[in-house]
Amino acid sequence: MSDCHPTGDHEPMRAPARLVLVVAHQTATSTALVTELRDRADRGRVRFHLVVPALNSRLRHWLSDVDDALSVARRRGDEAVTLLASHGLTVTTQVGDSVPLLAIEDALSQFAAHEIVISTLPSDRSHWLEQDLVDRARSRFGVPVSHV
Repeated sequence: MSDCHPTGDHEPMRAPARLVLVVAHQTATSTALVTELRDRADRGRVRFHLVVPALNSRLRHWLSDVDDALSVARRRGDEAVTLLASHGLTVTTQVGDSVPLLAIEDALSQFAAHEIVISTLPSDRSHWLEQDLVDRARSRFGVPVSHV
């Protein structure tokens, strides 16, 4: 018996793509993130899904004024898709919850990622690192979490 597709095609079946959830906001178009994703794509089949949290100020959140945050997140996601496509990478995107950990959880419910890549600003400017997002994601989700 030979390995073949159910259609009778005699080409060997391709390995399934590795699913990578990418979490970014201001760094969604950063050189470091693009380089990291290109390196992963060079190592084998991969599907990327970018979640951009709709970050908001506490006052605007309290006032339920989320329109600007949603608009900015949507625009950043669109810019990232365009930039990554120019580097030969395909990525799907979604706007996520204003709380990055909840945005990750929501995304994982629809995209069964094998790993998560969190992209942040440098440590001296990153609220996500200040809030220990990377370590909290590592302890909460059952997949490897990388930081860019």
